[in-house]
This record gives sequence, structure tokens and C-alpha cells, in this order.
Amino acid sequence: MKLIACCSFKGGAGKTTALMGLCSSLAFNQKKVALFDADENRPLTKWKENALRNDAWDPQCEVFVADELPLLEDVYEQAEVSGFDYALADTHGGASELNGTIIASSDFLLVPTMLTPLDIDEALATYRYIIELLLAEGLQTHTAILRQRVPTGRLTVSQQAAYDVLDVLPLFDTSMYERDAFAAIKERGMLHMTVANMARNPAMRLMFRNNQRALDELAVIGAFVEKALEG
Repeated sequence: MKLIACCSFKGGAGKTTALMGLCSSLAFNQKKVALFDADENRPLTKWKENALRNDAWDPQCEVFVADELPLLEDVYEQAEVSGFDYALADTHGGASELNGTIIASSDFLLVPTMLTPLDIDEALATYRYIIELLLAEGLQTHTAILRQRVPTGRLTVSQQAAYDVLDVLPLFDTSMYERDAFAAIKERGMLHMTVANMARNPAMRLMFRNNQRALDELAVIGAFVEKALEG
């Protein structure tokens, strides 16, 4: 089982959205995914409840509460024994023993950011913390920044400057664009399940196409992670 962690010191950076987007991509490819809810606010647990109400939760995926170190150790063992292919950890903000353990144990670290000075400052602080921790522990782990809520049209001057700053760091091949499909995951449910539900409803044809485009973009993100973990 491969452990992937989504890390950010800043709340609202899009950690859970990024993680659930990646989860949809992996589950769509028939992978079993364990979701470790390591944020004390337990967003994954709440998002699953919303998804179940909309018949948009994939039974190949399961949420495990892991917001304390003993819980993390227990659920990791449970997930591995249960045959999950991937575990995705949604960390809480800031530095802690729990976050340090997750980072040091991960096979891939994802750092989300939006194109604002504050978000980029926090992403860089998170990235620096990760690198310092890995160096101190003598570890090498795939780490990449995922740009989120990137406009589908032309970038403003400040957004382009932010884009260029990030371009010198390890990045995902693609971004998560500013699409309703991504913003609505929290309420609607897992994107690949939402797309499947829309495909069965002729009245949802336009929304289906937009959501399918978003799912295709997630496929590129998922393929990027899987390829990195194969190496």
C-alpha cells in the first residue's frame, strides 16, 4: 500500500479538494483507496456523509479517522491488512508530531496552493518544512506542488507572476482549474460517481460534459502520481 499525504500549513488551501480529486482518479481506475482523516475537523468524514446522501460515494473507498498518532498507527495497519492499494492522508494545518510522522512515512507528498501571495507563501513554508524534515530523517520522498483554482482563461498579471514563482519548484504536470465540478465535490460527492450519475440523466447533459472534462483532468493528475510511485 502506498501512502500519499496532502500537506498545507494554511487552512482553506484546498487540501481536501485535491485529495478527493486524486481519490476519484484512482478509484475510477479500480484502485481501493483508504482515506485517513488526520485533520481534527474531520472534513473527509463530513464529505463522505454528503456523498452518501447523493449516492455518489465509491464503495472501494473508506474513511478512517486518524487525527491522533495511535489512531494513525491502527488505521494504517487495518488498511494494509484489508488490501487497499493507496492510503491518502488529509493532514491538519501546522507542524506537529502527527504531521511529521505522516510526512516521514509517505511515498508521495502533495502540496496544494492557489495563485495568491498568501497562499504561495504558505505553500513555500510547507514545502520548506517538508524538505527540512526529510533531510533530518535522511529520507527521499516524491514531493510536488499542485496549483489549484487556476483560471481557465487568461491569467492576471499577479496570477502570472505567482505562476512563474512556482514554476521553479517540482510541480504536477497539470493544474486543478477553477471549475464548478471541483468546487462542488464537497457537497455533490466523488467526482467519478457524480459523472456516472449524470450520464444516466439526459437532463444533466451539459453538466455531464463539464464534469467529464474535470474528471479527465484528474486522470492526468492521478497518472502523474502513479507514474512517480512506479519509479
